[in-house]
Amino acid sequence: MERKFKFSRSLSRSGIWSALGFLLALAALLAYPETVRQSVAQSIGYCLTVLTPSLFPYMALASFAVRSPASAFLGRFLQKPVRWLFRLPGCCGVPVFMSFLGGYPAGARGASLLLEKGLITREQAGRMLLFCVNPGLAFVVSFVGFGLLGSPRAGLLLFASVTLSGLLLGVITAFRAPLGPESPPVERPAPLAMALTSSVRDASQSTLAMCACVVLFSGFTSILLGSGLYGILTAKLARTGLFSPFESAAVLAFLLEVTGGAGEAARFQCAGVFYAFGLAFGGLCVHLQVFSFFPEIPCKLWKFFLCRLVHGLMSAGCFLLLNRLAPRAAVETLAPVGAGGGVFSGTLLGGASLLLMCGAFLLLVEKGRDGVR
Repeated sequence: MERKFKFSRSLSRSGIWSALGFLLALAALLAYPETVRQSVAQSIGYCLTVLTPSLFPYMALASFAVRSPASAFLGRFLQKPVRWLFRLPGCCGVPVFMSFLGGYPAGARGASLLLEKGLITREQAGRMLLFCVNPGLAFVVSFVGFGLLGSPRAGLLLFASVTLSGLLLGVITAFRAPLGPESPPVERPAPLAMALTSSVRDASQSTLAMCACVVLFSGFTSILLGSGLYGILTAKLARTGLFSPFESAAVLAFLLEVTGGAGEAARFQCAGVFYAFGLAFGGLCVHLQVFSFFPEIPCKLWKFFLCRLVHGLMSAGCFLLLNRLAPRAAVETLAPVGAGGGVFSGTLLGGASLLLMCGAFLLLVEKGRDGVR
């Protein structure tokens, strides 16, 4: 009886907060319809020209590496370093590797697939989530380094800073974890054709979900801007004395959404440590994308956000150290040269076509499952 009472009280509280959030969101949409419309339109363009063309191949590759025989084969070479450094089975080698090269969601998607297949425990998936959320090589070097800063060398320095700090964070989070068995769980891999089809389906679902998160978060950010809350938060952050007003705006943008934060930092010509921190932290929009892969998040939220913060601070420290060792790659005050061009970006028509093919593929797969021809 007491348990039922506690459950109903908890349900009542969650219902109150949900209803309050719903009413506030509805009021904000009615108060700032044009601001939200413009921001959503811009974010859709970003999804079509940047996010979809760049991340879809990596998402498909990460899924294929887990589902195909490649996971077991490559796991033999990655088994010992993954086992001894991160206290994870060898089957995690490829997803961990892809998390540092393929972009923020690639590692989380690999962890969720391994958990679904029963190849890792919930605790191991949670630990992977603590350090396998990293910007990809293409995003940092091409989009930030070449597209925004006009310096691939600067992008390489930032990528090295984020990667080194991420690897160190993985070692720290595995400090008290058991070593585990030497061999990964044995599972008969799926046929190559089936693995490829499943990988395309996974990548399609993931890409559509990520684009939806970006669009939703852009609308939320536009409400903050339209209501003046963004300016208030920036001013309060500047009053701490840690940052200038321009730097405060860039830090807040990084905390909300990493792409917008990189653009703001470039516009205000911020120091390289701001990029290093923001790229490692990832932004709340990326965090929502990561959470979308799991029916239930396999780690405590406070631990996840603490590791994101620690990763950002460690990345900033690594950048300062590497910047001393390689001064020619400094990114202290590089002027912005664009808002996202370069080899990282695609065309509007190409991105739209890819998204439409993702939706069509998902529909065909669902029909095939139901026996419709």
